[in-house]
Amino acid sequence: MTEQLLQRDVEMATELVGAARDVLNVMFFTDILEEGDECACPKPFPLQVRVSFSGDQAGEFRMAVDEVAAGSLAGSFLGTDPVTGPTAEETDQVMGELGNMICGAFLSRFEKEGLFALSSPEVVRPEQGELPGVHRGLELMDGFMDLRVYWEPQPQ
Repeated sequence: MTEQLLQRDVEMATELVGAARDVLNVMFFTDILEEGDECACPKPFPLQVRVSFSGDQAGEFRMAVDEVAAGSLAGSFLGTDPVTGPTAEETDQVMGELGNMICGAFLSRFEKEGLFALSSPEVVRPEQGELPGVHRGLELMDGFMDLRVYWEPQPQ
């Protein structure tokens, strides 16, 4: 049973990174340079996005982003002037949408037959405590991102 759980975690981490890479490439014109179990960015992250999901399974997705990555990603997505950049409000909105897109893409990849409802993304600064579950730290072209997904235990 433990080996099956470890294999599921490995598959989940692979799909989580794949979903992030797909969304970042297509919608934000950037890529992941490195991935790992830990993020090289100092904690706590200044911006975090939380998306809950329910349906065939329930759980929570969290994305944490450093200031450099958040500004760069929001600017790429919105096409803002590189000198002035996006406003803080625009950055929050875009990061919420990015978290929503990555969560949806991950669920579609990992649970191909599953049906899920996603909550509206919630931008928080900074979240207290760490969410258990599968975690990947990503180094982006401009900054760092931390992704986590937690599945609520299934009733036996």
